[in-house]
Parts: sequence; structure tokens; C-alpha cells
Amino acid sequence: MSMFTADTVIPSEDSHSSEYIAACDARREFISGFTGSAGCAVVTLDAASLATDGRYFSQAAQELDANWTLLKQGLQDVPTWQEWTANQAAGGKTVAVDSTLIPGLAAKKLDGQIRNAGGAALIPLGENLVDMVWSSDRPSRPQLPVTVLEDNFAGKSAVRKIDELQQELRKKNCPGFFVSMLDEIAWLFNLRGSDIPYNPVFFSYATITPDAAILYIDDCRLTDACKAHLENSNIQVKPYDVFFADAEKLHTEVAAKRQSAADEKPPGMFLISNKGSWALGRALGGDGSVEEIRSPIGDAKATKNETEMKGMRDCHIRDGAALIEFFAWLEDQLVAKKAMIDEVQAADKLEEIRSKHQRFMGLSFTTISSSGPK
Repeated sequence: MSMFTADTVIPSEDSHSSEYIAACDARREFISGFTGSAGCAVVTLDAASLATDGRYFSQAAQELDANWTLLKQGLQDVPTWQEWTANQAAGGKTVAVDSTLIPGLAAKKLDGQIRNAGGAALIPLGENLVDMVWSSDRPSRPQLPVTVLEDNFAGKSAVRKIDELQQELRKKNCPGFFVSMLDEIAWLFNLRGSDIPYNPVFFSYATITPDAAILYIDDCRLTDACKAHLENSNIQVKPYDVFFADAEKLHTEVAAKRQSAADEKPPGMFLISNKGSWALGRALGGDGSVEEIRSPIGDAKATKNETEMKGMRDCHIRDGAALIEFFAWLEDQLVAKKAMIDEVQAADKLEEIRSKHQRFMGLSFTTISSSGPK
């Protein structure tokens, strides 16, 4: 850490603002030892803090060693991690963060807090410091195959979804909408993956312009069926790692058009989700070039069509049948056979029963269960 840097902020999220992450992105867990799903670590030259919410107070107290201060968020007289960070920067010091791991709006707010507390600024790191010390034993990024979600399950083709989004871009004279949220990309392109446990997503980015759709994903992950689906949907494919470079290139091209536009209406602003990373906003030119908005893909995804609603109802019927079978098994074990069944055995049996039913793809989250006296 630079001698002029007071703090380094280590968020829980990955570069796609995912709450649930792959093992390769568990930087906060690696540096602190805290394994909960929510929290933020801040490391200074002589102190370290971990902030989390009430779900994880006990767990964090057990997992953190004596070098860490636990900031119990939401309790009276306990500073937020942003306040704690800003106070550490007092005296003209800077705070550093990997700009791919923090939303642009959050970065702007934190920068203001740092300056108001007498600090210098929030600065983007050129290289993630945790990655530098994690080195060789860091898990690799998953490269699992991606599958196609057929239209008879999605209820709307990828072509139609993209066309509806492009129509909105044309209305706004927008040169491009840049997508980093993994669930939004999976929904938009009718694709599914398994890169993050219990989440049907895959590592990728996307750019939608008024006349093109580009998916940034490593080609080795695409089956023949996926390639055919993407080709038939007029979706271009580029490597995952060139997304930010392409964003910078498009910004340069559009900036030139804005300057040269005389009689014609110049291109409008780029659009990104208000959850998009600070790095993405910077790549597109920052303030004056980018507007951070509530994602139209997120809103469209939340509005279920008839096919999706029928699929959900059918799924609950199948799962209800599995639960009835499980309850019958459990009653037989406890009442008739007087067996002792612990939480793990019960969870394993329920998953076994569910897995036998049609269209079972896996659990949606780890089982949360407990038992005890009545």
C-alpha cells in the first residue's frame, strides 16, 4: 500500500455487482477470514475493520482474529464502514478501491464523505491488492458450459427482447447500453450457466447498441447449440476480457461524432445500470458521457409473461409433490421406526427426492434448517 494511502476498501461483490460470488472472487473472505455473504473489509496501514449486518454478528465475531475490528452495522453509535473509512483518511490521505468492484454512484458518495472528513480522495487501483497477495492458490474463474433456455420456457425469444431494448435506445438517441449484471445477461439472451453456486448465471458482459447486440464471453464455453442460438439471434460474440477496451473504443468514436455533428443531432449519453461499476463509467467517459439508470432489463425481467408464470406454477406443483413425499418419509422414520434424523440427513433426503422429479436443475440456495425442543 502506498505511504499516502490511508485505506484500501475490499467489497464483497464481484465485478458484476453479484451478492453471491464464485470462489475466485471471494477477496473479502480471503483477506479477513469472514465467510458470510454480506460485508465490507477496510484495511489501513495499522488497522483493519470488517462491517456486516445483524445476521452475521456472531459468525463474524467467531471468524475474525484479533487484528480486526467488527463494525456492527445498524447499531447505535457504531459508524458505517463508509464513515469509518472517511475518518481514517482525515489529514489529506487517499482511499483506494478496485473500481470494478464498486458501483459508480457508491464511489461518488464515498469520495464525497472522504473529502468532507478532510481526506484527499477516493482513487481507483491499477491492480487489486488482494489479488496480488492471493497469488497461486487463488481458484480459477469457472469455465463451465453455457446452455440455451428454449423459447417454450422463456416465453419470449432473445431476438424480441433485444429488439424491444433497441427500440428504447433509438427513442433516447442512446449510442449504447452496457450490461454487467449476470442475471440480466442470462435473461436477455435466453442462456443459462452454473458459474456461481445456486445461481443459473455465467461470467459475461453485454453491449446493446441501436443496431447490434454483443455478448462478451469466452468462446470455449459455448456449445454448438449455444453458437447456433446466438447466430440465429444476430448476437455477436467477443472475448470476455475485451469488454472494457471495447467500451473505451466506442466512447472515443461517439465523442468524435459529438464534436463533428453540425446539422445532425449528436449522439446522446451512454446508459449503464445504477449498479454498474465505477470502472465501467470511467471507461465510457464518466460524468457528461454516461447516465446511470434503473436497468430496463431488470424491470422487463421482473414482469413475467404467461409462459413464465405457468412455469412457476408447474414448478411449485412438482416441488409440492416432493415435499409431500419427504414429509411421509420423515414421519415414517420418526414415528414408525423411531429413528434419529439430523438436519443434514433430512436435507440430503429432500434433495434426493427433488432430484428425481422432472426438470430438476439443482437447489436455489444451501439448505437452512434446525431442530430442537418443542
